[in-house]
Amino acid sequence: MAVAVSPADNRGRTCPPFAFFFLHACTAWPTGVVGLALGSSLVKAGVPVHQAAGIIAATSLAFTLEFVWAPMVDACLTRRLWYVAGSTVMCAGLAALLIAPWNTAAVPLMTVLAFSSSSGAAIAAVAVKGIMAYDVPGAQLGRASGYYTAGGTFAKAVGGAGTLWLLTHLSGRTVAATLSVGAAALAGSAILLALPRRPAPLRELPKALFSALVDLWAFARTRNGVLIAVLCVIPFGAGTEAGLIGLIAREWAVSPDQLASLGALGAVTNIAGAIFAGWLTTRISPWNAYVILGWTLIGVMLGLAFSPRTAMYFLVIELLYRALATACYATLLGIVMKAIGRGAASTKAATLWSLANLAFAYPTLIEGSVHDRAGTLAMLLTDAGLGVAGFGVLMFAARLLRLRFKLLASAPATASAGG
Repeated sequence: MAVAVSPADNRGRTCPPFAFFFLHACTAWPTGVVGLALGSSLVKAGVPVHQAAGIIAATSLAFTLEFVWAPMVDACLTRRLWYVAGSTVMCAGLAALLIAPWNTAAVPLMTVLAFSSSSGAAIAAVAVKGIMAYDVPGAQLGRASGYYTAGGTFAKAVGGAGTLWLLTHLSGRTVAATLSVGAAALAGSAILLALPRRPAPLRELPKALFSALVDLWAFARTRNGVLIAVLCVIPFGAGTEAGLIGLIAREWAVSPDQLASLGALGAVTNIAGAIFAGWLTTRISPWNAYVILGWTLIGVMLGLAFSPRTAMYFLVIELLYRALATACYATLLGIVMKAIGRGAASTKAATLWSLANLAFAYPTLIEGSVHDRAGTLAMLLTDAGLGVAGFGVLMFAARLLRLRFKLLASAPATASAGG
């Protein structure tokens, strides 16, 4: 039987939970760099907001396609090898993106590089989820998930802020790219802490792929599986505006140094948001916690939309917004990891997380277009409106699924009575 779907893999005890902080920090690095450092620099260089938003959306789209790679990561080679290969592609693409020409003519090239770099990161992220599912004891999964979330939020904040500072204060972009990508590669070296395994024989690849897809299909047919898929794909609690911060900060008179400082402070507040989410979900259900956090996120977005255009208001509200967005992320991760169970865990987790990244990608494109047509206020109100609409879709889906599965449950009894 293939390595990834073997129940015996759940007995692995060699990967320490703290390793997931560094493993996810590496794979999340492109999100912070592209969303903050590159986005801000491109707008400053004269690239229209909607084109810069398209590059940012390309990074989210790449992570949305995680499900394409997941069955192969489950079925062949080893997760360590997949992680090394994916992170290598990520580093090469990100370095090229930071060195490429920053002008309107080069937007297609930059979009391809952003997509390629994030695709490599997505492959590595799939491998990390598999390692977490099979090489960490069940009692330690909560700690590993916490470290995973903290590492991602750290990378998005510090990776973006640090790279922006390097681009602003160093004379050459090549040096800035080398230092930024080098930091990501150093974090990725934590893969050496993962349990080394022998790859499954190549002759078992078709069987392993089939087993992973069957397990995914069985999960997708359950009420819980469908509802979680809907939760992942809607723009409720997605924190989309955090990816556009570099594009609009100048309208609040925020300087590049202040923006970089925001990223550094955001690392602290984001981790606090993840910790708060863990505390909240121990007192109420994760679903209720997600709803509360999602509506609070909408309220904060409305506050930013109508706030005075001064740097202090922007920085304070953004820190709160990002902390809440991180709390939503951590809560959603807990919902997903609890629901998927074992079996082809990498494939199920990657498929759901692909939908979660899609919920970030398409609102980014919509909001970037709204900004160029109607301005920042309209963009922020659109973000809040999409969140409200997403919650409405979730409530409708919950009612529809409750009715459908209730009818399916009563059908055998009805048939038996009729016979």
